[in-house]
Amino acid sequence: MTTKPINIVVAGGTGDLVYRPSQVNRVVVLSRDDSSPVAQELKELGAEVHTGTVTVESLKGIDVVINAWGFTVPGEIKDSLVKTAAEAGVRVYFPSEFGVDPHNLDVEKNIFSSKVAQAKYAREVGGGSLKVIEVYIGGFLDQIGMYAAGVGIDVQNKTVSSVGKDSATARISYTSERDIAYSTVRLAVLAAQDPSSVADRVRISGSNTSWSDIAKLLSVEHDSTFEVKELDDEPFKEKIENGDFIAALRYAFGKGHVDLNAGSSNELVNPGEKLWKWDTVEEFVKKTKGLSVA
Repeated sequence: MTTKPINIVVAGGTGDLVYRPSQVNRVVVLSRDDSSPVAQELKELGAEVHTGTVTVESLKGIDVVINAWGFTVPGEIKDSLVKTAAEAGVRVYFPSEFGVDPHNLDVEKNIFSSKVAQAKYAREVGGGSLKVIEVYIGGFLDQIGMYAAGVGIDVQNKTVSSVGKDSATARISYTSERDIAYSTVRLAVLAAQDPSSVADRVRISGSNTSWSDIAKLLSVEHDSTFEVKELDDEPFKEKIENGDFIAALRYAFGKGHVDLNAGSSNELVNPGEKLWKWDTVEEFVKKTKGLSVA
């Protein structure tokens, strides 16, 4: 166990991951271009930006590596990072992608299988000396507006479509990027101090809602009723078999597989909301003026 300030490396990510409670000494961000606007923002926030090859030597003295690279980064690059981290003596590692918990799925599980493979490989190369923490947060709150039409929200025609019987009331966890970042840094601090204090798989549920709830929020914001439609899930199963990610996501939402409230670690990372207030779907709908209107 250690109580000294820790050093963190973040692969990718945004300024939110430069959240620095007193228990964090250094934050080093891996970037392809240290002259980019994001890199400049990170530097202003106090982070060091590293653009060279990640080597064992460059990770010496680092306690925690947070892999915030998205699904577009090839798996072999992610595997190389954790292998180097293990060889350098890093004590805590967070695999990338976060999002949906792949251990809670059925017919759609193969779409998210890379997450399971990442964590398995990390534990293998860690050899028991590297604490590997999988963090799952449900849906990304900040992306509801960006992908509204794709996930069934049709603002122009005032409809919200969910997938499967009783899917309109199935609970869904949504967590903002800020809350994901803050939670991950908190977990990093706790795990570096005492690895046994954090589970190998952690659920965070910043806000919990349903498609019916979202329709009501949109109705208020637009002063017009939004209809909720439950779609047959069979066509989505066929799409899932063909590797359709959005179909798998919508199916998981409708089946309640993205409800992470049960067993969440919200209180562990942010007891009583004393460290920060969780962002909510209601606030997001208001902030985006009902997810904007075409």
